Amino acid sequence: MFQENNINQIFKEKVEILEESPIFENCIFEKGVEVKGNTKRCFIKGEVTSPIFKSCKFLNQDNEPSVFLREGAHGEFHDCSMSTEKCVSIRIDVGSHAIFRNCSISASHPCAAAIMIESSGDFENCRFSVQENIERSIPLEPVYFDANNKEKTRFSNCSFNKGQ
Repeated sequence: MFQENNINQIFKEKVEILEESPIFENCIFEKGVEVKGNTKRCFIKGEVTSPIFKSCKFLNQDNEPSVFLREGAHGEFHDCSMSTEKCVSIRIDVGSHAIFRNCSISASHPCAAAIMIESSGDFENCRFSVQENIERSIPLEPVYFDANNKEKTRFSNCSFNKGQ
């Protein structure tokens, strides 16, 4: 359980948010964050897990995303940076939605963000960067969409960089 406001903290282990809507400001997540939405057997309307992150840094050296939203979770990310070396930086999955404003999203992987299974995102003034660090036959793409999620996701004034 987190406090309502979490300021200037360093989280050395993976952070899992299962309920409520905590606010994190100027925090560092060294093993990433996972936000799970519908983790209860009986989901009550209005009980959506929806944390807010301001000026936070998300890292992950493991084979997991630095930001992972799933099972109907919501989240907001303002002026944050996300990066990984072995996986996508952001994964939005299973009916989740996230808002990203003025964020830097980078990965040494074929894509920086993956939007999967009935999920979506709103990206405003974000910078996507993908750098190839190993030989692969998979083409580099800043954002990967599963099924029809591309139509539900919006990009406004974003830049996309595919490295060599």
